[in-house]
Amino acid sequence: MIDLSPPPYPDLTFRTLPNFAWPDGADCGVIVAWHVDGEAGPMASDRSVVNHVAAMSEAAYGLTTAMPRILDLHRDLGIPGTFFVPAHVAERHPGVMEAIVGDGHEIAHHGYMHENVYGLAEADERALFEHATAVLQRITGRQPRGWSAPGWGVTEQTLSIMASMGMTYDASLMERDAPHLVETANGTLVELPISMVLDDWALFGSSLHGGGVSSLARAAEAETIWREEFDGLRRFGGLFQTTFHPNLMGRPGRLVMLERMLRDMQACSGVWWGTCDEAADHVRRLHDEEPTCA
Repeated sequence: MIDLSPPPYPDLTFRTLPNFAWPDGADCGVIVAWHVDGEAGPMASDRSVVNHVAAMSEAAYGLTTAMPRILDLHRDLGIPGTFFVPAHVAERHPGVMEAIVGDGHEIAHHGYMHENVYGLAEADERALFEHATAVLQRITGRQPRGWSAPGWGVTEQTLSIMASMGMTYDASLMERDAPHLVETANGTLVELPISMVLDDWALFGSSLHGGGVSSLARAAEAETIWREEFDGLRRFGGLFQTTFHPNLMGRPGRLVMLERMLRDMQACSGVWWGTCDEAADHVRRLHDEEPTCA
């Protein structure tokens, strides 16, 4: 018999700040965020892929070949970045992590082996979060303050675990354009919304294992889509937060396009540029300043 009853929705409250505004009266915010999946990406669901040497080399390209020029790009433009890194990738490439931190960028939580946590038991998910946090803190010298979900797997349990661990923000949800608050059973998180529109995987994603998948859109097509979204978010006061993968966007032709687009965005007035932790701190300050009813 068909079940026509309403499902029990997660016990979460999403709250917009009535006093939200970007710093210095900016029209919108931009966070250039990188998802540095590396070798953990293809191994997330099947660790035997470690023996697929071609797949491992494609994944490692983002760390060994693309990352130096990505950091050069950020340095040339004077733009900060947030790098979501699976802890296994940090273990495998500590020198790259040192370079990212040395340039003043943020390294944030992205699982241990890029695990999609949807469906994990609470004890297993907590153990994963705690282990990856410890690894990132040991390698970078800083405790990660936020997380973005590998594979976009997020549950009420996930957000509650993050809040209980004292994390500041999540960057995985897609319902709103501007930063807001998520109230969980264990505390409040800042939500820094993302969108599939700004995810390079939809246009360039490829995989050499599991039958092989390849998406080879022209860089100009991505540029058109992302410029349109930037124009819209400027108009409506939203957050332009990218989901860029170094092994995809770090390809030479795409990186040239990205530099051109970012320079044009910099030429626009009323744009705040920052990292996820800086945006989260701004939202926290606004929350603390909220007027209270007498």
